[in-house]
Amino acid sequence: MSVPKPVISVVIATRNRKGSIVWTIDSILNNALLGEAAQGPIPSFEILVVDQSTNNACQQAMETYAGDTRIRYQHTETVGMARARNLAIAQAQGELIAITDDDCVVADNWLWEIYNVFLSYPKVALLFGNVLPGDHDASAGFIPSYCRQHAKIVSSALDKNDVDGLGACMAMRKSLWQAFHGFDEMLGTGGLLKSSSEGDLVIHALHKGHQVCEMPSVVVVHHGFRTWEAGAGLIGRYWYGTGAMYGKHLKLYPVSTLLTLVLLAGRFAFGTSRVASSLGRNTHKRDRLRAFLLGFGKGLWLKINRQTGHFKPTGSIK
Repeated sequence: MSVPKPVISVVIATRNRKGSIVWTIDSILNNALLGEAAQGPIPSFEILVVDQSTNNACQQAMETYAGDTRIRYQHTETVGMARARNLAIAQAQGELIAITDDDCVVADNWLWEIYNVFLSYPKVALLFGNVLPGDHDASAGFIPSYCRQHAKIVSSALDKNDVDGLGACMAMRKSLWQAFHGFDEMLGTGGLLKSSSEGDLVIHALHKGHQVCEMPSVVVVHHGFRTWEAGAGLIGRYWYGTGAMYGKHLKLYPVSTLLTLVLLAGRFAFGTSRVASSLGRNTHKRDRLRAFLLGFGKGLWLKINRQTGHFKPTGSIK
C-alpha cells in the first residue's frame, strides 16, 4: 500500500541537544493522537530533523524513532540554523512547511491550526504563532517568548515592524521558500550576522505582495532558559542581525525600507517589542542601539546577490 504524500513537513534544526528534541518530536506525534481526537483528522505530515551537533548524542536519541517512517534524520557538518532549515526544506515533500525549535513543545492542535490558517487565508504565505515561556525561575533568568492576543494579517512592507514573530513557531508555503531561494544563510543563529533570517524572509514576502499572518491559536511552549547574564549577549545578537537585515534591504528596497526604519526608530524610542520585552529587560537601550548600528553598517558593507536577494557568502562559515 502506498504511503500518502505529506501535506505538512515539520522542520527541526538541532545542535548539541539530546533530551529536549525528544520532547519536541513526541509533542508533534501527539498531534496525531490527542489533536485528532479534539479537532478531527489532521493532515498527513513528516518530520525532518537536521542535526549540526559536534557529538552523537542526538543521533543516539533519534534511534527511538527508527521504525517511524514519518521521521527523517540527517546529520551534517554545516553550521547555522538557516542552513540547516534550508537543507531540510529542500527535501520536504509537504505543501506546507512548519518550523519549530529543538527546545519547544508544540500544542496538541498545532498541526491542525497551521493547516486551517493556510486553508482559511489563501493569500497568506507566511505564518507566525505564539511562543509561550515554559516554567522557570524569573529571578534567575528568562525564556525568549512572543505573544500576540489577536490575529494580525499584514500585506505591506511598512507593516513589518508589527510582525516580530519567532522562528520557534512559524510556517510557510514551500513555494514562498522557493521563490526567495530559501533563508539567507548569512543571517540567523550560527550565521555570520547572528539573527533575523526569519524577518528577512518576511520583508521579501511583503515586497512581493504576499500576506504575513500572526495567529495566537498556533502555539508552542519554549523551554530555552537563559540566565540574565546570558541575556545581554542574546539581545546583542538579536539587534545586530536586525540591523544587518535592514542594511541589506535599504539597498534592495531603499524607499520603503527608509520609511520602515523611521517607524522602527519611533517604536524603539517610545514603544516596546513583543520579542524584545522577553529578551532580558536588564539590557539598556543604548546597548541595543549600538548592536543595531554595528549590524546595520555590516549589512550596508556586505555585497548582495541581486538575483537571490541574499548576502554573498563571506567569512569562515562551512
